Amino acid sequence: AASKLCRSIGRGSEEEELSRASFVFGTLFVGGKMRCSRLALASFACAALLLACASLAAAQSEEDPSAGWEQRGDLYYKTMDPGNCDGYTVQENDDVWITHAGHTVEDQEQFDGNGVEPLKFTLGGGTVLKGMEVGMEGMCVGETRVLLIPPHLAFDDPTKRFSRKPVKAGSTVRYQITLVDMVRAGSLRYWREKLWTQVGLPGLVAILIAAWGVYAVQQSYRKHLAKKGKKKP
Repeated sequence: AASKLCRSIGRGSEEEELSRASFVFGTLFVGGKMRCSRLALASFACAALLLACASLAAAQSEEDPSAGWEQRGDLYYKTMDPGNCDGYTVQENDDVWITHAGHTVEDQEQFDGNGVEPLKFTLGGGTVLKGMEVGMEGMCVGETRVLLIPPHLAFDDPTKRFSRKPVKAGSTVRYQITLVDMVRAGSLRYWREKLWTQVGLPGLVAILIAAWGVYAVQQSYRKHLAKKGKKKP
């Protein structure tokens, strides 16, 4: 029985592998005593292998594009949290604030991330990886997505120049991105944000003073014309 189970490793789903493992462990105990025999030891080893295979299958299914992932060109993405989609969804030229973490698919080593402080950029502006911009289109505020970005949309992108690549050539990378906030391009808030970013508080004060000065000159000139009109016979 143990040899048959060992030969079946990796041929079933994760649930089937765990079920087989549970069966093998069950054979080790009869009447509360463990059978210390070669069969028991073989069964124990086989059960350990089955559990390892089940864990490996779970890890592989997370990165398997056929397991619930959506495709956009050569990029795959999965929505982990839908967020609030009552408002706008992100599109090109919008200003966005995100938190993100980048990992290699091979060894799950993290090579990128911004921690708690959100990263701000304009979608489509080329500030981040092309794959991040492609995968973020259509996101809602509060939404979390996981992206599987192929090499040519990540660090092998021929349109970008990197001073240092954090992953080896030909690597597919995995990014988890949460959209914290967004501003629609052309909206009042958009221009207010742009103005504030460009000139800051001193610049805004100077603009207000200049606007008030122009208004005062116009009012004075209108009064002058009105007085001249009254003096005419």
